Amino acid sequence: MLTKIDDLPESVIGFTIHGALSADDYNNVVIPALDVRDAEDGIELLLVTGTDFLGTDLGSQIGAQQFRREKPLHIKKIALVTNNVGFAQGVQMFAMLAHAEFKLIRDEFPDKDYVGEAVAWLEK
Repeated sequence: MLTKIDDLPESVIGFTIHGALSADDYNNVVIPALDVRDAEDGIELLLVTGTDFLGTDLGSQIGAQQFRREKPLHIKKIALVTNNVGFAQGVQMFAMLAHAEFKLIRDEFPDKDYVGEAVAWLEK
């Protein structure tokens, strides 16, 4: 399940991922939100895995989400805040295919503001 992160700069769109990320999350939440934000300046995407993040579900793993589009999204940067190395590698691969800059921020200490660090990088 995805929760949209509010109170972000206008150029940044962000989501916290809870439980298992599903193809439905991608198709019904992420893509519509990115379509609204897709501008010539490019999308700056923030993804944060919640403490209850379980990875991806089978639908996501077998490719039930629609990656092929008539008009590609113009994703400029992706910042990922997580400790899940496997998920980070998948997002990094997606960023590479989308020609987007990628930054992994490992959330190792509970008292540090990792989201603030990610947003600062996205706004550079």
